Amino acid sequence: MERLDLRLVEYFVAVAEELHFGRAAARLHIAQPSLSHQIRHLEAQLGVLLLNRTSRRVELTPAGETLLRQGRVALRQSHDAIRLTRAAGREKLTVGFYGSASSGLLGEVLRSFALSHPDIDVSLRELELSHVAGVLDSEIDVAFTRLHPEETEAEVEIFEHQPRLVALPASHPLARRRRILFSDLREESFITQPAAHNPAYRARWLAEQKRHGLPGRISGEAASVQEILTLVGAGRGVCLVPSAAAELYPRPDVGYVLVRDAEPSVVSLAWKPGTLRPEVGAFITTARNVAARRHESKNGAE
Repeated sequence: MERLDLRLVEYFVAVAEELHFGRAAARLHIAQPSLSHQIRHLEAQLGVLLLNRTSRRVELTPAGETLLRQGRVALRQSHDAIRLTRAAGREKLTVGFYGSASSGLLGEVLRSFALSHPDIDVSLRELELSHVAGVLDSEIDVAFTRLHPEETEAEVEIFEHQPRLVALPASHPLARRRRILFSDLREESFITQPAAHNPAYRARWLAEQKRHGLPGRISGEAASVQEILTLVGAGRGVCLVPSAAAELYPRPDVGYVLVRDAEPSVVSLAWKPGTLRPEVGAFITTARNVAARRHESKNGAE
């Protein structure tokens, strides 16, 4: 069975594209006499003339034109095979995130992790609010969430705290204010997330409402930030959101107002309890280091 030496094909393609042995040799970083010898060897192996050479020019023969077309295909397939094989052998890490929880910290962690662990293939997956089943089922290795440790069976570590705003219909009288108190929302009904059915989450949500003299009135629920804001913009209720939401989701039909005495929102990292794969542990360590640097930078700026 005859086999074609891809190294010789690469040499030939370079000469065929440059139509000049000197330029092709420089492109391949080999000596010109060696390149000429390799092309003659390829012609002898195939039993055809690939190039017409004169002292002034190099031209492709019909056989050379055919090998140029097929050689490019063969080289591309070879490069693809190498790339795909190496990718299949790389360690993989799946990182989940809630929409607004991805703000700032996630990007910095991904950049830092890529620098320190370039051989680990990281993929991202956006999650529904408070949804961590993928983490517990091992479909997702780690997830950036808004959860507190007591609200899930997953391991949760809080990295950042962010002020909370109330998202209001743009036509709402309070939307013209720069800041309000929780008690100013006493007459409002709230859009919540499905996590309100989580006993721990619901207890914390209702305790905050009660602490500020609110009845805990719920007008609807939604599973994503965009769904929440669509309901708010339609006048179906209001919702307390992290400050990052105002930056990530500006909308003409929604106004954002700081709630001065609301508990801060958290950015946390969740992962499945138990023994961690080395790459998961390395990602968590990277996230801790990045969060610490951000905290130091913020305190220094203040």
